[in-house]
Amino acid sequence: MAQFHNIKFLKEVEGLSQRQIAKKLGISRNTVSKYLKQNEPPTTINRQKVYGKKESSDEIKRVLPIIDQWLEEDFKRWGKQKHTAARIFRRLEDEYQFKGSESNLRKVVAKRKKKLQEIFIPLDFQLGHQFQFDWGEADIFLQGRIQRVYLFCIQLSASRVRFVRAYLHLKQEAFLDGFVHEFEFFGGVPTEGLFDNLKTAVEKILQGRDRLEQEAFLALQAHYLFKAEFCNVRSGNEKGRVEGTVGYIRRNAFVPLPNVQSMDELNDYLLEWCLKEAEQRTVPYTKETVAQMWEKEKEYFHPLPEKRFEACKLVSCRVDKTSLVTIETNKYSVPCRFVGQTVWAKIFVDRLIVVAQNEVIAEHSRSYEQNQMFTILDHYLEILVKKPRAVRDAHAFQSSDIPEVFRRFHRKMREQEGAIGDRKFVRLLLLHREIGMEKLTQALLEAEKTQVFRYEVVHEKIQRLTNNSFMFENLSREKTPTNLLDYKIQKSSIAQYGQLTGGQMK
Repeated sequence: MAQFHNIKFLKEVEGLSQRQIAKKLGISRNTVSKYLKQNEPPTTINRQKVYGKKESSDEIKRVLPIIDQWLEEDFKRWGKQKHTAARIFRRLEDEYQFKGSESNLRKVVAKRKKKLQEIFIPLDFQLGHQFQFDWGEADIFLQGRIQRVYLFCIQLSASRVRFVRAYLHLKQEAFLDGFVHEFEFFGGVPTEGLFDNLKTAVEKILQGRDRLEQEAFLALQAHYLFKAEFCNVRSGNEKGRVEGTVGYIRRNAFVPLPNVQSMDELNDYLLEWCLKEAEQRTVPYTKETVAQMWEKEKEYFHPLPEKRFEACKLVSCRVDKTSLVTIETNKYSVPCRFVGQTVWAKIFVDRLIVVAQNEVIAEHSRSYEQNQMFTILDHYLEILVKKPRAVRDAHAFQSSDIPEVFRRFHRKMREQEGAIGDRKFVRLLLLHREIGMEKLTQALLEAEKTQVFRYEVVHEKIQRLTNNSFMFENLSREKTPTNLLDYKIQKSSIAQYGQLTGGQMK
């Protein structure tokens, strides 16, 4: 640019000839002539046009359509299985007898890739309209041992509020349970959710953006009245808000590794972390905090339904002859009157409920161990009435949920009364249905102090605890019937006893 200016100045202002200008500036006359013929300054683009080399040889031009086709196909594929420039060069050699240079081809491929790069549009989301979902992973210390947990991550697209909840697995019941807690945390339901094509939500990918959705996921949408939208296959960038959120949560909420005794403790910590983040962070391109924008966004949410959604997986199972149902390798007891029947099990994240004839017949805490058995003593009491000797060795009677006083009292009753003691003890167990396990335990403890291990003693203690003992009161003389006043008990005579024994007295 400086040279162009000097040449023009020397020619038009000082009036020098081309030869004089070339001599004075130390350049060739051809350069002087070229610049004098130009009407516009030599910008960078113009200089590249004049001095730049040919973009490609005829051999490269021949294969350019093939290169473009391969790169466009790569653009639609998974990011880790795409052509490199070296792979393109080898394929062209093998399949199209390419004779050009590999170094030149690398430059061409780099330029073509830049042209195919996707362009993103800045977005400004409406309040209350969209949330984005994704799963993440992190490690924690659970009861002193390292444990991998799975993070249910949601972010509101407008206010940027984050919600995260941890689970031990990625099963459908965890997926559904996350939304129940998420909507309660947000204080309402946004209009739309953006998702990957995960199996817990999508049964089959159809043409375009159409999806055959899982029935349980459709039930969730119908309950909370929101609509699910799905990204194109292998296009996680379409939900860029939450994609960055997953990494942010892992780096900030899980470093250092949380040390907790239960998943409930971990999720309480994560809830506090989300609220603290909302107070401290600001929404980009505004002066408002996330919490302030969140308060505005709540006005646009659909209200929460009156009842919670049942975030469970429903399975049918048959009660075997030991009054157990099998759920994922584990066995759980139900009342023995349902033996041989088919029942429904509702499998939640933390518990399972067994239903028969629209009635809840059993409820257990869910176990994630394998090949375990979980029994409740009450489920077997009817059969123990018929088989009382089995009470000592019954699996449910050995449970840690049964206070130790029950086993001590039973041993004493068995020692003192044998089989009769077993039957009476089962009768004692049945009393918990009327007074509750707590009062029955208290009655056994008080009876144990007397060192009299009998049904009658426990029953008396229960009457006192439940205020059902009979109270005797003296009637006043005015209220006493006349015939009772005249009634007197005659004293017994030894002579009468002698008559009964035939007059023989010992």
